[in-house]
Amino acid sequence: MSYVYFDIVNDENQVGRVVIQLFTDKAPKTCTKFAKLCESKEYSNVLVHKVIRNFIIQTGDTTFKAGVNTDSYPDLDIGKNGNGSGESIEDENLSPIEKPFLVCMSNFGIPNNNKSQFFITVEKCPHLNNKHTVFGKVIHGKSVIREIERTEVFSNKNNDNYSWMPKKPIILKDCGLWNEGDELPNYVACVDPIGGDIYEEYPDDNEIEGVDFENAEQSYKITSTIKESATQLFKQKRYDDALLKYKKSLRYCNELIPDDESNKEMFKKFQELKKTIYLNLTLVTLNLGKYDECINYCGYVLQMEDVDLSNIQLSKVFYRLGKSYAALKKYDIALETLEKAKLIAPEDAAIKREFDQVHDIVSTAKKEEKAKYAKFFS
Repeated sequence: MSYVYFDIVNDENQVGRVVIQLFTDKAPKTCTKFAKLCESKEYSNVLVHKVIRNFIIQTGDTTFKAGVNTDSYPDLDIGKNGNGSGESIEDENLSPIEKPFLVCMSNFGIPNNNKSQFFITVEKCPHLNNKHTVFGKVIHGKSVIREIERTEVFSNKNNDNYSWMPKKPIILKDCGLWNEGDELPNYVACVDPIGGDIYEEYPDDNEIEGVDFENAEQSYKITSTIKESATQLFKQKRYDDALLKYKKSLRYCNELIPDDESNKEMFKKFQELKKTIYLNLTLVTLNLGKYDECINYCGYVLQMEDVDLSNIQLSKVFYRLGKSYAALKKYDIALETLEKAKLIAPEDAAIKREFDQVHDIVSTAKKEEKAKYAKFFS
């Protein structure tokens, strides 16, 4: 097996590594050239110039490189007319483009016009069948591709200037050959399989034999596994990784939950699981100092229908909500929220301590304000 990698940044923020398995048996000439371009770092600093959601991500114009020969971004000439490296090579493996994460040469509608530009599918593209060389597939970093797919573009109309071009530069910062066991840096997902989480970031991106997401029981078990993986990371105080995993479990929960009418029992189980995930998200975001996110997740818990919160759970939500408001110096609403927590759990020492601290801040502020206005009437 032959593999290459790309390390991708989005507006100077690291996104992660994408690893491509090359179809050397089906497209030998294309794969040989592509591997050489990667090994020689010809793709380093090349820009992603086209992102079309639910279709493709295109890059590979080696005549434009970030920080090398581009004075400003964007540039209308990036990707124009099939710009790229080397002589054109003939088409190979014009097989159906019937699934996401296939890697294909871009030939601008001209047969045997393959230079260095290529695209990665993010959905099946049957209208491109028999028109492009299919020479590889993404085997690691699917979450990186999905992150790029969601980027904002200047325009989603074909005839506009900068159509489908990312608003902020997305760059293939580094590239090269990859071997089994090499690093797989990822900054938008936690790929640690701790707790048995071997699943992709999005349910539809899995290619695991025997996994059937039409089966509600199996879907529930997988979602629970991802949630437990997050909890193990949290216990290790790997809070950033835990946050990514909890968000992943929430994504699975939202996408896989069955309809209330078709499977009432599993719907209720999924709702209870979602409640637990939300509660965990309030805790991990609070620990990370992501107070606005914590406030949002507290709100989501409180707005859930068909789910009951115990007094302990409710007091925790109000405590975390109040603590977040206090951290943002919104003391009045923090005090009001902590008072609700205190009424539910009057013996809770942490709630009482936080309430007293915020109460003192609010009282002091009121006294200072009163003294300030008193001067005007003395």
